[in-house]
Parts: sequence; C-alpha cells; structure tokens
Amino acid sequence: MHKIIPRVQDYPWGSTRWIPEFLGLPVTEGKPWAELWYGAHPKAPSLLEGKGLDLLQYLSSDPENLLGSRVTRTFGPQLPFLLKLLAAAEPLSIQCHPSQSQAEEGYQRENLLGIPLDSAQRNYRDPNHKPEILLALHPCTALCGFRTPSSLREQFQRLTSIVPSLRDFFPLLERGDLSAFYRSFLSLPKETLLSWSQACKRYLQENIPDSSPEDRWFCRLAERYPEDPGCFAPYYLNLVELSPGEELFLEAGVLHAYLMGFGVELMANSDNVLRGGLTSKHMDVEELLRVVRFEPTTPKVIRPIRKRIETRAGECWEEQYPVPVAEFSLSVLRTDGVGKGITLPISGPEILLCGEGLWEVRRESASEGISLKRGEACFLDATVSRIYLTGKVGGFEPMDSSNPSLFRARLGVHG
Repeated sequence: MHKIIPRVQDYPWGSTRWIPEFLGLPVTEGKPWAELWYGAHPKAPSLLEGKGLDLLQYLSSDPENLLGSRVTRTFGPQLPFLLKLLAAAEPLSIQCHPSQSQAEEGYQRENLLGIPLDSAQRNYRDPNHKPEILLALHPCTALCGFRTPSSLREQFQRLTSIVPSLRDFFPLLERGDLSAFYRSFLSLPKETLLSWSQACKRYLQENIPDSSPEDRWFCRLAERYPEDPGCFAPYYLNLVELSPGEELFLEAGVLHAYLMGFGVELMANSDNVLRGGLTSKHMDVEELLRVVRFEPTTPKVIRPIRKRIETRAGECWEEQYPVPVAEFSLSVLRTDGVGKGITLPISGPEILLCGEGLWEVRRESASEGISLKRGEACFLDATVSRIYLTGKVGGFEPMDSSNPSLFRARLGVHG
C-alpha cells in the first residue's frame, strides 16, 4: 500500500484554475493543468512517495504478486486501468477509440510498417482497446455519437437559408447512410468549410437570443477551427450536458469530444486515438472511417446506484457506476463525516483518490496508515485483502462542510 504522486499533463486545452483549486494550491497564470494522471501508464507513471521509483517500475518488479494472477493472466503484467482528473477549459479533439480486435490488428500492422511508437503518424501505440468514463465534478459538456439522420437533417435544415449546399447531403440522410454522409463531409475542401462556417457564424451571432446550445457551440468552434469539418459537429453529433455526479460511458467506435468541464476520467490503460476534427494533430481519415460506428447513438449517461455499507458507527454508502468493462469500474465512497471506520474487502489492485474531506487508509490489522486530503491518492496492490477507512470533514481552510468522499478505481465487474 503506497501513497502515489500524480503526473501533470499541460495540454493547451487545459484549465489553469480547476485542478490547482481542487488540490488547494494557489492559482497562477502559466501552463494549463489539463490532466492529472494516477496510474502506471508508460507515458507518465505516478511516483511512489518517498520511494525513489514510479508505480510502473514497482509493479514490473513482481507483477504476479503485486497485480495478482487474475490480472496478469487476463491483461498481462500491467495495471489495466488509468485514473485521471480532466480539466477542459477548451474543446478536445473529436475522436474515437478502436475495439480490442481493431487495436490488435492495427498495432501489428503499424509495427510491420516500421512506424515508430512515438511517431506523430502512429494511430496504434499499444494493442489495447480504450473504453472510458467521465464522472462530472463540475457541469460538463460533450459531443457523443451520431444523431439520427432525421435529427441531423433538422439541424442542417435551419442553416440552408445561409448555406443552400447543405441540402446536397439530404438524399444520403434520407437513406440513413451516415457513413456516406460523414465521408462526404470530411472530404469538403477547406475553402468551402471556411466559407460555410463564417457565413453561418455571422448569421447566428446576429440572432444569438434565438440560438440553441448547438448554435452557440458551433459559433465557438467555428471561431477557433473555421476550416475544420468538426466545427459543424454539434449538428451531427449528440450534445450532452452532464450535471455533477453524472457519468458518461464511451464505447469503442463512438465518435466523441469533451467540450468543457472538470471531472474524474477512468479508462483502460491505452493511448489509441483516431481523430476526426478540432485538432492540428495527425488525422488518418481512412482508418477513422474503418473504426467509427455509423449508427445513431443514445449517449450512455449513468447515474449512481447507492449501496449502504455497514459500519461500526455513523453512516456510509457507496455510489456505484456500473459499466460492462473488464478493465475498470468506478465508485464513490461517502460518509457522514463523524470519523467512524469502514472495513472494506479488496479483491485486486485499486487506486483510492480523495475527493473531499480527510481520509486515513490502513490495512485492517495495522496501527498506522496513509492520510489523504483532496486530490491525494494511494495504490493498493493485490497483496492487500482488507482495509480500514476513516473519513472526516476537513482538508482545506475554510473547513469543507461536504460529506467526505473517496473515489475508488478498481477492476471491472467482469475483471
């Protein structure tokens, strides 16, 4: 059992404020804190506090014992999930992730072609799929999956008085052919997209009181990416608004983009991304079209199932977010803050991340444990079978009056 120090990713779309505020640090101008990584991904493994090594090195020293035979047998000698804090002040790229079989085939193919793993032209950096979830801590906005052809046509219909050429896509939508629609839209010349986006933006900004959320996001995206087909994505993908405590689950092949918000992200331990717009990075359109699921999607917004936990005194409950994934699951432990203990069985490697309050985590038989405040985390390896938790109100000044909470990342229901 070790306290771990996360690694910061300073991508340009990140916020300079949300993660520092969450950690109780001063907010200063400078590089954005886009993501905080808690895990053993080779790109940025967490450090073990006071040990002089990182979590990846630690697990690699004895994977059978530290990860457990169930994990090494199913996923190989690696921690199968990666936990993050994500703070998006600006939109991320439109993207999707491959299925397991697509990832394995693509990884082998690019290896045979001799494309270096760190090449900007590489699509598959590992042979794994990448399902993921985002649990909103602040209100979050995302694009997720194709609209129905009829809904997409209704969105475009409102703009045909400005861009009559949008009607050219209607026959494809009447046939329900989302694949042909998307391929055609991605192949539009940049000068055409620039002309369309600027004309629509001027019109909508003059009529802003009557605009829809889709219109407002289109204007924002068209301002930053006027020649990019992704600026029209709010009209062909579903716009999703997450309230704090709601979770969005993303499966393989679902085209999506996080537009704004702050939350906890949990995913399979993979870095395979196929991009579809709103980016200056490499876009392999043919591979993207091979991976994307061209079907109308109902975004999978998950609300927690609350389960009461028996304690020695006080109230405690676990908010579970079930998803059909073997690599990971996420839940939130909460108490009434009176400082009474919770005993939990552990069935594999876990990461515990403090969301609110002060927590102490220790093996049930130990006299001392690890203290966590908001944003701090500890890793439990497979040798830990049972822990004793104490959650209290506090952490930062002024004292936090919320119920203490602890995010629990572990193996999935099929793990």
